[in-house]
Amino acid sequence: MKRKDILKKLAELGFRFEEGGNHTKVYDASGRYRTAVGRHTEIAESTVKLIEKQVGAKLR
Repeated sequence: MKRKDILKKLAELGFRFEEGGNHTKVYDASGRYRTAVGRHTEIAESTVKLIEKQVGAKLR
């Protein structure tokens, strides 16, 4: 799955982002850290599943 699609979907769900060194940190609406998304163009399906589990939402 493309990184930009993951971030777009998370933004639609109300998550906010903070840029880190090699990853984009994802926070929920209350400011609680949820996960990190790497800076690769294409994110592996296993990583997408892990991100979905950590944020509690389907991205695909």
